[in-house]
Amino acid sequence: METAGRRRPGPTGQSLSFERVGIDRIKEESRTSTPWTFFVIIVGNSATLASMIYGWIPITFGLDVWGAVSSIVVGTTVGIAALLPLILMGSRTATNNATSSGAHFGVRGRIIGSTVGLVITAVSTAVVIWTSGSATVGLSSRLLDTATTDAALAVTYGLIALLTALVAIYGYHLLVRVAWVLMIAGGLVVLAMPIAFSGDIDLGYQGGDYLLGRYGSTWLLAAITVGVSGVLQIGTLVGDWTRYISAQRHSTAKLASVASLGVFVGYVVPMSIGAVVATAFVDPTASFPENLAGNAPIWYAMMLLPFALLGGLAWAASGMYSSGLDLESLVPRLSRAGATILAGTVSVGLVFLGSLVWDAADSIATASLVVLAVIAPWAAIMAIGFLRQRGTYLPDDLQMFNRGQRGGAYWFSGGWNWRAVAAWCGGSLFGLLALQTAHYVGPLANLAGGVDVSFVGSYLIAGILFLVFDVLAPAPAGALARAVEGASSSPTQGATRSGWE
Repeated sequence: METAGRRRPGPTGQSLSFERVGIDRIKEESRTSTPWTFFVIIVGNSATLASMIYGWIPITFGLDVWGAVSSIVVGTTVGIAALLPLILMGSRTATNNATSSGAHFGVRGRIIGSTVGLVITAVSTAVVIWTSGSATVGLSSRLLDTATTDAALAVTYGLIALLTALVAIYGYHLLVRVAWVLMIAGGLVVLAMPIAFSGDIDLGYQGGDYLLGRYGSTWLLAAITVGVSGVLQIGTLVGDWTRYISAQRHSTAKLASVASLGVFVGYVVPMSIGAVVATAFVDPTASFPENLAGNAPIWYAMMLLPFALLGGLAWAASGMYSSGLDLESLVPRLSRAGATILAGTVSVGLVFLGSLVWDAADSIATASLVVLAVIAPWAAIMAIGFLRQRGTYLPDDLQMFNRGQRGGAYWFSGGWNWRAVAAWCGGSLFGLLALQTAHYVGPLANLAGGVDVSFVGSYLIAGILFLVFDVLAPAPAGALARAVEGASSSPTQGATRSGWE
């Protein structure tokens, strides 16, 4: 497969081959992806039923259709601005973001990013397989009169999990191909949805009772929870894709602009369609998947069946692939494929146990929100660190932990940067105290009049704390000085610079 796959690059500029490299630095000659490859991955991953369900959430908050759409657009735009440094980082360091975080947390402190990234990607992969399987069984029952038993669910979950694992284990190059196909096929299904319900869509829908009692606070809640939070939760994944994009061949401006366009299109289009189509139902706030399966015209229901089964494949495979890299960064002795198998087994186990044994959907959702509350401060510290170091890194020094070595530019104090760790702890503490879930309501949950500020609040607090700590008690100057010196000398010395200077 590897020999045959190298004959010629595909439409994204990336040849198909089994990926052997894990969190090691990607060699320059292998970094053949382009900014448009990232565009394909993000749009292909987002052309899913889950994205449209996410866009339905503002409608359930009581917003009118244009309020829902505007909250999605504004929230996503703000989220993109916060996500950009994390997108660019992989192109600078030639490794995933968890490993890159060693530049700011220390080469040992980077286990924070690896751990929370592993948990959130494992859970999100399970949720995608779970929802895809449930929707497939429901649609199959309507169209083909098949059973909706636990056995049917188990078989469907198993099929989706198997396909997901095959893509994730084969690696990045197949993942790009799958995303390309699903960007086209899934995009057609997404764009056909408003056509299918055109006779019932109500663009004048006025909404219902505002979740927080007022339009402004409810709109803000939607913008934060759907727009900003939705974008930032992929912060641990984006470096997995941009590490194959050479900073020497593709400028910061090009990558930033194309990536921003991809995130905007990938998030805003399907979510906005979900919000608009919800107005076609008798009760727009009732379960979107059930309304969709029960009210779709037969011709569109037939399109939805394969879409429900395979539409989430790219996203589930990306999550499983990322969780494998995160596990490898915690246990460097594992190969990428071996780590992916172990991490994928956990995700699939969550699917079967959560759905067929525990009936733990709410518990899994709560776990996702808890992990997001601790990912947000990590993302803030990474972004500020990127800007303060002007996007300049020593990629070889980031690999010290993987090699079992000590020292290097990012050793700080015993491999930990206390400034970043303390800021992360402060932000995470606030996020957990302000969290609102079905199983837990923190003591600060009503701090903003009912608006869930756990995600955004933890992001801002951690970012401010890290900036203050780094200004008042700067880290040893050697790390940045060596990086800048390396960037200004021969590329073979291992440093890359971003052009932010």
